[in-house]
Order: sequence, then C-alpha cells, then structure tokens
Amino acid sequence: MSENAMPLPYEVQEMSTTEARKHLPDLVNMAAYGHVTTVLTRDGRRLARIVPEEDAWVYSPAWQEKLREAEADLAAGRVRRFDSDDEFLGHLQAIDDEAGG
Repeated sequence: MSENAMPLPYEVQEMSTTEARKHLPDLVNMAAYGHVTTVLTRDGRRLARIVPEEDAWVYSPAWQEKLREAEADLAAGRVRRFDSDDEFLGHLQAIDDEAGG
C-alpha cells in the first residue's frame, strides 16, 4: 500500500501502545478535532491506527482494491498525460458523462 494513501493535508504520528494508553483521550480528540492519525506501535512494529472518522474510508476494502489497481497501472506504465488542466478536466467530464453522471 502506498504511504501516501490518505489525502493531504493530514498529520500522522507514531506512538507506542504503552504511551498511547496514558494519552488515549487526547489521541481521540486529536483525531476527531485535529485531523491527526496516530499509528500505534509495539517494539517498533506498527499494529493499529487511531484515524479521524472522515478518513476511515481510506481503509475500506473497496478503496484499498482501487488503490492496488491504480498502483499496478502506474507500475505498468498505463498512464495518460494531459497538456493542460482544461484537457484533464474535459477528460474527467467525458468519463462522468459516459457513466451517466
């Protein structure tokens, strides 16, 4: 999975589970109101995350599958470059129109 899976801006911090136990109310508030994700670690190994609710969709199976597909496309060179923002936006509009949007 890409390390940049979450949309910016966001803040990610790491904290041991021992330390997190001492600060759980603060960590929850930081996630809920400060848009901060905390990665919980034990012996330097990442175990879990406290994630703002608005970012939870990033971890859904459907989104993770789409991310894997996109990363495979990039790795295989299946990309399209656009000469301008307008060309790119026109392409997105055409895709939306085809999908009935």
